[in-house]
Amino acid sequence: MILECLNLSKFYGRHRGVEDISFEIREHDVFALLGPNGSGKSTLIKMITGLIWPNSGRVLINGHDVHQEHCQALRRVGAIVEWPSFIPYLSARRNLEIFTGSRDEKFQKRMLELLDFVNMSSRIDDMVQNFSTGMKQRLGLALALLPESEFIILDEPTNGLDPNGIIETRKMILDFNKEFGTTILFTSHLLGEVEQICGRLAIIHKGSMVAYGLASELLHGENIAIIASPFDKTLDLLKKISSDRRFGITSVEKDGEKIVIKTVSSEISPDINALLVNSGIRVSSICVRKQSLEEYFMKVTDGETDVA
Repeated sequence: MILECLNLSKFYGRHRGVEDISFEIREHDVFALLGPNGSGKSTLIKMITGLIWPNSGRVLINGHDVHQEHCQALRRVGAIVEWPSFIPYLSARRNLEIFTGSRDEKFQKRMLELLDFVNMSSRIDDMVQNFSTGMKQRLGLALALLPESEFIILDEPTNGLDPNGIIETRKMILDFNKEFGTTILFTSHLLGEVEQICGRLAIIHKGSMVAYGLASELLHGENIAIIASPFDKTLDLLKKISSDRRFGITSVEKDGEKIVIKTVSSEISPDINALLVNSGIRVSSICVRKQSLEEYFMKVTDGETDVA
């Protein structure tokens, strides 16, 4: 395992930051850490990077305890926590040299390779104060990778970016993972973006873990939206068959002019259609849609939508 968080707890006086959080990140994972504001994400990231100590529990990176063996644990780790901060009146090149503490030939070669990778090689000698938000984020990504990082931690990497910048950052994260084999832990409030790039995820809420695992397994549920008439007869029939385990229906709800069935598998949709037609119901449309990360997130966090 690249990262192991073992029963982590952190309290600020009587206030709970996080309590008894355990999860692991495997080599080459793209892992998303999600949660509403105040859920404990920042506290967790700061414990993982050794910026704060837990009250109890341990953080291991490549088998080394982050708080007891700080240098060994973080030797091949790069991180951007909260916001990439640079010296504005110095060039991109000089900033990278200062923040990594290196200027040798090997460093220069890797720096040029990474700046080219993030489309910043043409601005290497320009002052950072002239860079846009997106350019600073790209420079921050290069900085996180410069120590030949096997594992990078990105706290809100799309923060403040326009739509093009968000798409570009998503592509770079996937490319880092594919081209360099980099393991990535990131936080984000853009659940649609998260759904497109993460393989595994954890959701924390009010300091506790409420979901953890493969995104494909957590989001296994599907919705079937039906428009049919008579409406009330359709609704009553669907509610009646929801108790039949053969259909795998978990709920039947009204949504305006539609009836939405939540089910384990959309494979029941032909059977549902046949049942309705045979019962004298006129089916105008039947549409299958997979459960989104946003829907799942709202379910496990009691409907909180603020995930910044």
